[in-house]
Amino acid sequence: MPTRTLVRATAVAAAAASALLFSACSSSAPTAQDAEAAGGDGALNACPATVVLQTNWFPEPEHSAAYALIDPATATIDADAGIYSGPAIADPNVTIEVRAGGPFIGFQQSTALLYSDDAIMLAMIDTDESVKLSKDQPTKAVYTPLQKNPQILLWDPTKYDFNDLAAIGQSDATVLYFQGATYMDYLIAQGDVRADQTDGSFDGSVTRLVAGEPVVLQGYITQEPYRLMHEFTDYGREVGSLLIADSGYDIYPAAWSGKPDVIAAQSDCLAQLVPAMQRAQIDYMESPDAVNQALSDYLVQIDQFFQITPAAAAYVHDVMQNEGLVTDGTDGVFGSFDAERMTRMTETLEGIYAGTDVEVAEDLSAEDIYTNEFLDPSISYTEGK
Repeated sequence: MPTRTLVRATAVAAAAASALLFSACSSSAPTAQDAEAAGGDGALNACPATVVLQTNWFPEPEHSAAYALIDPATATIDADAGIYSGPAIADPNVTIEVRAGGPFIGFQQSTALLYSDDAIMLAMIDTDESVKLSKDQPTKAVYTPLQKNPQILLWDPTKYDFNDLAAIGQSDATVLYFQGATYMDYLIAQGDVRADQTDGSFDGSVTRLVAGEPVVLQGYITQEPYRLMHEFTDYGREVGSLLIADSGYDIYPAAWSGKPDVIAAQSDCLAQLVPAMQRAQIDYMESPDAVNQALSDYLVQIDQFFQITPAAAAYVHDVMQNEGLVTDGTDGVFGSFDAERMTRMTETLEGIYAGTDVEVAEDLSAEDIYTNEFLDPSISYTEGK
């Protein structure tokens, strides 16, 4: 998920120095020419010798489809560059390289990275980002690790008791969000939030919530509730929250996507890699401890403001499972996109952007920004449970 609201204040303060770090590290990254080398002779034999996957934030359980491709016992970590790599479990002849986002990419959007570094095969991109940039930087999603967007609006339940999003718009609460977030345009148009109660200056800090101010903040159900309960001792209690997805703004978050020409050129590889990602994420969901510990240890080595303890990682795993964030698609296939939902959201987003200076691709259709063709339809998470 591209923006982690709880830590953004610190992230912004560190951005300039971190961008320099990324610049210094990127010179050692594999080149497109390197990536053209033939892969192994096993399950990923159609793939390059090194497959580069770009995440959109620090290592976290939400990215398990990538990290779980590698056995933690064989992983190599470059903490300065934010690179976690190792032989693929599915085919040890192929190296999987998972790159961290956030400060390691100068807080850029994943799409920008795809278009500036040919070594990256897939990156995590939200549906709204894909539509928004479809004219000049088109992308196509091939696998979704989450069926529901974990983004929430949250509040102190001692101040408010909202049963639905529309109740927020009927309150006196100030709604803090990151300026430019498309979901807020949608909520305002829906009448769930009033324009005059929004404040786009949100920088990720929860100080105003902790201080008892009458505010509603954006966040993630996988992160903020746990952190505010266990890590912010001045608050130290539950929060109230509602999923933005339940408003009808039902994007696929952080879907693994690539440039259309790369998707076409690497189709044989993707026919092997995407099923490997399906199995890896299911393996993680069924037995998360080893990967959770590896991610926690990795973050300690990175030694920056964002950390996840094994206990916090276990919480994220349980939320993904219990809230139905990680489950099969509507067709029963793990990692699939629903055609009707994608069409509805593409048209909805086109309508939102039509009132702005954003130009989407002419005659854009949902099929331009996603495909289910590389998924193994026999792979299901819920079947047999």
